[in-house]
Amino acid sequence: MVRLPNVNAYPDFLTGVQDLQDHLKRGDISSDIHKKLYQDLIHRFMKVESFETPWFLREYTSLDQAKQEIIQKVQSLDLTNKEKAEENAKLLDKIYSILKQGDVVGRFGNIIKNALSNEYKENEMTTIAKMIADTNLTYQQKNEFLQNLQDDKVINYQMLKTPGVYTLDDVFNNDPKNFEVFKSLLGYGVGAKQKGKGEHAFAILSKKISVKGAGDINVNGTAVELKLETTTGGGRLGEPGAVPSQETLKNILQKYTPLQKILFQGINQLIKPRLNVRVFTDICNKLDPRTKKQLATEIFPLFFGKYASGIIDAFSKPSANPDEVKRQYIKANFDWYKDWMANSKGEAFSVLCIVSILTKKVAVISQGEDLINGTVKNKGASPYILTTNPRESHYQLNL
Repeated sequence: MVRLPNVNAYPDFLTGVQDLQDHLKRGDISSDIHKKLYQDLIHRFMKVESFETPWFLREYTSLDQAKQEIIQKVQSLDLTNKEKAEENAKLLDKIYSILKQGDVVGRFGNIIKNALSNEYKENEMTTIAKMIADTNLTYQQKNEFLQNLQDDKVINYQMLKTPGVYTLDDVFNNDPKNFEVFKSLLGYGVGAKQKGKGEHAFAILSKKISVKGAGDINVNGTAVELKLETTTGGGRLGEPGAVPSQETLKNILQKYTPLQKILFQGINQLIKPRLNVRVFTDICNKLDPRTKKQLATEIFPLFFGKYASGIIDAFSKPSANPDEVKRQYIKANFDWYKDWMANSKGEAFSVLCIVSILTKKVAVISQGEDLINGTVKNKGASPYILTTNPRESHYQLNL
């Protein structure tokens, strides 16, 4: 007489599934007994789990529906059919993930509580844990990520504070699971906690990163200003109110007779109200170097104060190189922006970190020189001296 399998002896759900299939194929048990044992197996694992999770409620309208669907699908599996092996494995993982979802949330919650107890309240930790547990990963992948989180190996934090350009793969230790969870947390804390997209995601996933202190995030003692791009284009190095008015610029330009014929039509009427740095340099090359230096000394400090000296020197040369003037403009813009953020906004930072989800690149800048010496390569268009849109006077970072 064949002894019936004991469902209470299986160490996990998948082991029980495989063993019951083997018994059925050998003829040790009938299909009716097979069905009854599967029900017992499902019920055994359901009894020890919590089903009050967002994922479960989205997938099933009731617990009875879940039980019936799982029983029907599991019984139809053929684990030896190679053509369906991958599909079956995914289904079993989905079933097991549902069964273990409460356990996953609890385990994530414990780790997050230990790592972030000084920054997040109890109810926030529960929300964060559920968001992570609900990430589109298999149960095994979630457990592997959990180990990364425990070992603090989700993020290579050093890259977020060291000048240079990196890939997001490198930042997330070349583990797609880490990046997948990061994406699921991108929107957490935006607005309500007065932080931008991605800031809390970094803080949650690394023990070396927090949202406290100066800068958007603090990376192991370094204040980091974070600009996260989800589309093309990026943040600008300044705000509209921090540029000289067009009226002020026109009054200065009108004093230079050679420029009146080129730039103005009638009294105080600009022919072209938009001139970028390169075009402006080309036009002003018609002035002699001494006059150009006088003009540069009047105009560029209005934009960047004491940081304008490099632009003035490049602009004042005979037949000034428009590309070099643009380079010096970008350098001055960054150094001015860093100082302006500290003094005007009270948001001092040591490095600026640009994260592009679209290109999967990260650029870290500590000084304007990083933007023009090849340390950080970017594709931003030439900023404007004259413009109807004040934002265009500040350089737009673009990876």
